[in-house]
Amino acid sequence: MESNKYQLEITSTELSIKPYFGYLPKIKIFVFLAIVIFCFVPFFTQLNDNIRYTLHGLGGIMLLYAVYDFIFWAGIKFLFDKKTNSIYKIYPLSVRKRLMAFDEMTIINTAEYGDRAYAIGKKKKQFLRNYPISDTFSGSKRSNRREDEYVEQILNPILEFVNNP
Repeated sequence: MESNKYQLEITSTELSIKPYFGYLPKIKIFVFLAIVIFCFVPFFTQLNDNIRYTLHGLGGIMLLYAVYDFIFWAGIKFLFDKKTNSIYKIYPLSVRKRLMAFDEMTIINTAEYGDRAYAIGKKKKQFLRNYPISDTFSGSKRSNRREDEYVEQILNPILEFVNNP
């Protein structure tokens, strides 16, 4: 279900979404692979030292990539707050940045490398600075079903929340 992937939570005064929470499986895989490399490579004594150093370097890169994605992507939350009529981007460690007011928000379709995604931005400046709030969607049948599900379960509730004071 899409709402679990995006961690959508709706109360009477707040709506929150974690659009990059879907990165978590990739992060877990990279951490697992790095741990496997660090645990098992020392037992392969027949490996050349250069190969061993290369594998350890690869494991380190995977671990750094996973930590970076966890801190700077998977933990980001967008908060739509009716009390202040504002949209916030909340980073890990509870750093809160006000992005825009509800009446300034517009939703746009962005396209990079042939894949579409939904983003929010300020009206009249949405192409200068926007914030993706969905995964990317390609043109495949499966991706079109995912996009329809996203629109129905995530995007429509966001629009309804923002447009109904």
